[in-house]
Amino acid sequence: MAGSTMSSVITFSVYLVVMLAMGAWFARKNTELSDFAIGGRRLGTFVATVSAKATDSSSWVFLGLPGAFYVSGMANIWTSVGLTIGFYVSWRVVAARLREHSERGFDFRTGAAAESVTLPAFLANRFHSDLLRVVSSVIILGFYVVYVGSGFVAAGLMFHQVFGVPTATGVLLGASVVMIYSCLGGFLATSYTDVVQGCMMFASLAIVSVVALVSAGGPAAVAESLAARNGNLMSPFVEVALTDGEWVTGRSVAVVAILSGLAWGLGYLGQPHILARFMGLRSSSSAKNGRRLGLFLSITLLGFAAVIGMLAIVNFGPSLANPENAYLEMVASLVPPWLAGIFLAGILAAIMSTADSQLVVAATTLSEDFYRAFVKRNATERALVWISRGTVVAVSIVAALIALRGGTVLDLVSYAWAGFGAAFGPVILAALYSRRTTRLGALCGMAAGGVTVVVYPMVDRIGLYEIIPGFAAGLLGIWLGNRFGPGPHPVATEQFDLVSTPAGTEHAAAVDSRP
Repeated sequence: MAGSTMSSVITFSVYLVVMLAMGAWFARKNTELSDFAIGGRRLGTFVATVSAKATDSSSWVFLGLPGAFYVSGMANIWTSVGLTIGFYVSWRVVAARLREHSERGFDFRTGAAAESVTLPAFLANRFHSDLLRVVSSVIILGFYVVYVGSGFVAAGLMFHQVFGVPTATGVLLGASVVMIYSCLGGFLATSYTDVVQGCMMFASLAIVSVVALVSAGGPAAVAESLAARNGNLMSPFVEVALTDGEWVTGRSVAVVAILSGLAWGLGYLGQPHILARFMGLRSSSSAKNGRRLGLFLSITLLGFAAVIGMLAIVNFGPSLANPENAYLEMVASLVPPWLAGIFLAGILAAIMSTADSQLVVAATTLSEDFYRAFVKRNATERALVWISRGTVVAVSIVAALIALRGGTVLDLVSYAWAGFGAAFGPVILAALYSRRTTRLGALCGMAAGGVTVVVYPMVDRIGLYEIIPGFAAGLLGIWLGNRFGPGPHPVATEQFDLVSTPAGTEHAAAVDSRP
């Protein structure tokens, strides 16, 4: 769709202006680091859920997932099922508890009641360990600088598609817009812009799916056309591959492939930018309705992406040179020009909704978990907000430089998703549910999960997604550290019991944190 119409350019431009305006609007609400980091815990159920879903649904929902279904049919359904289950479970198992434990916790250095506004701060206070704070901060910053860079690469491609500018210029434009509204508005700006972006994503995928289905003649005609191409395209248990212009049936889908697809759901338990939404909830009771809405959003968004991929087989046959262009080609052939800009902006929304959240998490990690923790403990809240804003600018610049070097997006997203899920998922579960987990156990679990994700692909011979051995290694590391290391810090156990009691008890009484 090179050389987009003027209407598409206008639509795109209006969208970008709205994002910047929202960032400026929320800037005045950021008076404390808690506001910038988790929105002062003011997120309602709808905003938190839509924001969380938009944040995890990057451009792969528009490009990679339809492309995968176009190439090999319903054998890809396992990843969608795994992601849907994982999103629901994270809301049911983690959201409410993390909201309570992060707010009603204690500063382990002073013993005074104090909320945690970042994931590293929560882990440090829960297990009485600054080492955990440092290690988790390094993992977050390391992954996010490259992760955000991958988003800027995709943004550059979209600006090239719509405005016809060089990709490098598009990278700088996309980075600038995300940087400005994230820098100004912080968590609230990214959350509410994510709501706008999430609605755009939902509407774009839904409308294109319906229009394409009607254009293909309805469900019966689609089923008949797919069967004519290859009867196994509709089977989740048979491998089909597009080879030399036709869909060729292979062997049955291996158990390893099914497990790898389902295992994507484990990643939700450890994504810092999604966990931040849980910490920012207005109340823990919001998690109940959040998981219901989240289940609906996950089923529909991923379902529409799958439908577009399957309908691309019907509409275009094997003629697509790049399977990941299935959505773009649908828009080009089926949507009026004046609407095309909106649907193209849906892709940019998916890209930006992930990058902005990651920028804010990286920024608050640096200001809270490095600057205030180790440089200036009595730093004012306003100073920390400005340091966070400066960090957004710095991380954006580094990420943009990485993006300008080029590279692919999908493999990096898969790798980072596994890294966060394996490094943090087991530890978060242990922190919220196990009073006997020790600081050594948490550290061993985090290290074992993260290292396994890095090392396993070098020795893999069966095609197993690295989050599975990584998550298992994380759980094993926690058990070994608990079993053979020193016992849990007695004050940490006492504080865990106090926080775990219903709100309104005398949990805020001072607790001596010294060993």
